Amino acid sequence: MQEKYDHNTIPVVDLKPDPDFLPFTNDFIFSLVMRDQTLCRELLALALPEEDFGEIKIMKSQNPLIDEPADGAAEAANTETQPDCARSDTRALTVETQKSLKFVKDMHGVRFDAYVKSENTWAEIEMQTISNLPLGKRARYYQSNMDLDCLEASTDYTALKKCYVIFICTFDYFKKDAPVYFFQSWDIEKNLPLDDFSYKIVLNAACSPDKVPEKLKPLYAYLNDPRQSQVSPLTRMIDARVKKFNTDEWRRKYMTFEYMLKERERKGIEQGRAEGEAIGLEKGRSEGLVEGAAQKQREIAKSMIKEGIAKEIIKKVTGLSADEIEEL
Repeated sequence: MQEKYDHNTIPVVDLKPDPDFLPFTNDFIFSLVMRDQTLCRELLALALPEEDFGEIKIMKSQNPLIDEPADGAAEAANTETQPDCARSDTRALTVETQKSLKFVKDMHGVRFDAYVKSENTWAEIEMQTISNLPLGKRARYYQSNMDLDCLEASTDYTALKKCYVIFICTFDYFKKDAPVYFFQSWDIEKNLPLDDFSYKIVLNAACSPDKVPEKLKPLYAYLNDPRQSQVSPLTRMIDARVKKFNTDEWRRKYMTFEYMLKERERKGIEQGRAEGEAIGLEKGRSEGLVEGAAQKQREIAKSMIKEGIAKEIIKKVTGLSADEIEEL
């Protein structure tokens, strides 16, 4: 599928952009693109060229808006409702899009654009277009959720898989003008890897074109300018699928998708506020009871003082200190 191309020879049609058009960089559209087996494989190969993946199975999404009607028996046969990574082919992949993970009720959950699993290797791949987010902490949080998901059915940490968090960025977060950033745990002084099998990869589409490897050039060109869709078979396929999901029907689904996310966020904020108020009321009630009990003991102490009872006895009866009794 790889073709060399000269950026200057690719015809660009100068069309006014449609303000309602949802591009490949939109996470809703990206998730739908990743539900195509061929495109999923090609994009994974660009991000993880050292990995050898086998058969790909697209799983039924948690979000029904992402599931497109099957175009035929072949597509229906390649869509499953439950992941099964224990196939005879250990390289076989399951792919889930818009996958949500939340392990504790009050914990902030995550939603993965594309969640990929084989028997030995797991990966989360998603599009990033907002440059002012703490990318490192985001990757760390995603990684921790993937680890919890991996161990959900097992308490043995040795069951952890090789794990990748992959961000396709339309901006250069690290400002080093590198086409790819690859991170793993490492002892810098001793040049020694930790071998925790966790990796973070950032594909930087904003890199200078002359520094981009040949295999990444078509994708980066398309990410920077969707009009460059004819630069390779891969980008032509991506662009065709993007356009497939820019119908009125799919745009309505996208609006519903966005509404659902905002509604979930709003409910989370309201629930947090309500729980905070409840905690505040309970705390106030508890503090009131404590203060009421202390006031009662002070009243008892005053009566005992009037009766001329010794301070040591008053201390034992009321629990007040000598200084507190002196102040009465």
